[in-house]
Amino acid sequence: MTWAVMIFMLICGAAFQLLIPPVLLLGQAKLPFLLAVVLYYSLSHGTSYMLVAAFFAGLLQDSLSPVPLGYSSFCFCVIGSVAARFRNVVMPESLLPPILFGAAGSGVAALFLSVLLVKDGLVIYRTGWFALRILGFVIAGMICTPVVFVVVGKLDRMLGNIVMKQETAVIDAE
Repeated sequence: MTWAVMIFMLICGAAFQLLIPPVLLLGQAKLPFLLAVVLYYSLSHGTSYMLVAAFFAGLLQDSLSPVPLGYSSFCFCVIGSVAARFRNVVMPESLLPPILFGAAGSGVAALFLSVLLVKDGLVIYRTGWFALRILGFVIAGMICTPVVFVVVGKLDRMLGNIVMKQETAVIDAE
């Protein structure tokens, strides 16, 4: 059932990323729904789920944009692998980890993709625009990622893919 949820969320993420227009004030940054799905699976599930999500999310993102196929998959796999190292340290159910990982992941993804595109001569950025664009992706990641974590987390819990850890109180009966 976890694979079905992942496929559904990747399709929904691609649709939202395609249909919601970029924000001009944020350097034409789009909300990174697909990267947020990858971050969710990197912090909440095993490495195999994260790599599959990263590969297909990258292919979806590249097929919906003028970026050559494979660039986003590479970036998402690297970002997801780094985030997965913190899986046992953070609690993805709380609000702060999605905000921090969303901001960092979106900024790094925008930086990686921009460097790859500039290196290949596919795009030319002015310095101020480049900085605004990276900052815009950081802010977009801070906004988008917690929402995706809540939605996918609730769907996972509702379908039984994740069981919430319940704290049990020990009552001392004498």
